[in-house]
Order: sequence, then structure tokens, then C-alpha cells
Amino acid sequence: MAFPKFLFTSLFILSLAAAYAQPRVIFDTDIGSDCDDAGAMAVLHKLADEKEITLLGVIYSSNANKYGAGVCDAINSYYGRGDLPIGQYQGPITIGDPRDSYNSPIATDRKTYRHRKVDSAPELVTQYKNLLKDQPDSSVVIVTVGHPVGLFYLVNDPEGKELIKSKVTRWVAMTHTSEDPQNDWNFGKNGTAPYITGLLRVWPTDVYFSGEGKNIITGNKKLPLTPPNNPVRKAYELWGNNALKNGRSSWDQIAVLFAGKPNLFTATAGRLEQNRKLETWWTNGEQNAGHYKIIPKLNKDELEQIIEDLMSSPPARN
Repeated sequence: MAFPKFLFTSLFILSLAAAYAQPRVIFDTDIGSDCDDAGAMAVLHKLADEKEITLLGVIYSSNANKYGAGVCDAINSYYGRGDLPIGQYQGPITIGDPRDSYNSPIATDRKTYRHRKVDSAPELVTQYKNLLKDQPDSSVVIVTVGHPVGLFYLVNDPEGKELIKSKVTRWVAMTHTSEDPQNDWNFGKNGTAPYITGLLRVWPTDVYFSGEGKNIITGNKKLPLTPPNNPVRKAYELWGNNALKNGRSSWDQIAVLFAGKPNLFTATAGRLEQNRKLETWWTNGEQNAGHYKIIPKLNKDELEQIIEDLMSSPPARN
């Protein structure tokens, strides 16, 4: 039996709508190595407030600085989600940046930020599996803005791999997307590089790579007007040369903005690969890899305004 052409068109539109339905997001971060991780968490919480996403939990992907889980808990608590599950990398290999500009000052100040966790959270593979088990099929988006070592362990866990196949619709990874091989921060430095080829080879869902954000400067416009007990504001104040005054690139915010508002972006098919020097690079045109590079449709000023508004808007649940 032949199907009418309009029916195929309708089914295609429905499939696209399903693919981009309100995502259930697990956020995986190396928070502390830069302040844009904290900014990205603010964006995620506001997207959740606005019903653009459902925020399921936060994974801290580093063990080089033990206070990352506490910062995540402080930010979750500020936005009225202090009960949000948190997982933490506890592997034997040191992963991440040990420098501490804002993690310990925020994580240890429970009086100001009214949170519970300071320096520990459940093991991340167990937490990932717990978060995925109760979700509808093909509903979860995993966003990594740090070192995706946890995903390597998750996909090499038999139960974890089956949960990824059934529950995860896509992985959004913040990393460089240049065609020139580089030893990238998230995929190449801080102990992560040896995991990447194996992870990309066996990962079973589509992957969207986000490399934009260097010239999109945020954190210095409206964030300084937020209350003193805002841990995101404090992270920007303490990081580097005072990003609350001078602003900071928005790599991580772009990645989470794509997770919640994919209509603001286009996606180009290709492949991300790693060479023997453990450098990664992007090649356009490969159609069968399940790899896509995301590109914003909006200009720099428009993106800065959207991100700054989301980062500085007051919590709906606090």
C-alpha cells in the first residue's frame, strides 16, 4: 500500500518534534577550573524555571579538587533545588584541574549559601544509572562541559550501556571543534585524553559538539546586580582577574543553551577524531558517524543578552 506524500511529511515533522521535546538534562561539569561552569548551571536552572528543560541531576567529573560537589550543591540550593542528585568521579586516576579559585570558599560556606554538601557525593556511575533508570525512553540529554571520563566508565558498564541506549537521545559535549588538531582542555588535558578514542568509538547515541563561546563575554553586565548570597556571582568574582568585573567567555553556557533551545542553532554533520598525539579535530561531511557540530544562528550581542538575562534572573523557587 502506498502512503500519501503528506503523511510522510507529517511523520517527519512529528519525529523532529519528538527529538527536540522538552529534554531531561543531566549536567556533567568540572566546575572550578573556570567560572563558565557556574554560569552554565545558572542558565540550566533558569531554563528549568521556564519549563524549557527538566533538570535531573549534576555530575562532578573531577577528583583533583574535592570541593566541586559542594559548589554544585550551593548553586542548586540557591535556585531552590537543593534536593537535586549529585554524583562525583571517584576513580583512581587524577582527573581535572587542582587549582582552587572559588570551589572551597563557596563549598565550605554553608551559612551563606544554605547548602548541605561540602566535599563529597555518591560515585558517578552509580548516580548516572540511578538517574537514567526512572526516565522515559529516548528522553535524556547528557551535557558535558568538562572531562567526559565518567561517560567512558558508564558506557563500559554493561547496565550503563543499555541504559544509555534506551534512555539517552543525545550527548552534548563542550569541546573545541576546529579542523586543526589540538590538545583540547576537556578532551585532551587534565588526564582525560587516553579515554576519548575509546569513548567516541563505542558511544551509542548521536553526539553534538559545541565549540562556540570564546568571544561571547558574559558575567559582567547583570550578574553583579544579583544578591551577595548568589554563589554564581561569587564564582565570577573570585575567578581569574575578577570575571564579575571583566566578564568571561561563555563556552559552557552555549552548550547548555543548545540543550534547552536547539532552535537557536544549526547542526553540521561530520566527525570528531583523535590522533596518536591525543589531539582532537573536526572534519566536515561525514554522514554516518552520528557526530554534529553546532553553530549558533544568533550574533554575538544577541547571545550575550540571552545568556546574561538567564544568568542574572532571580530563582523562581528560592
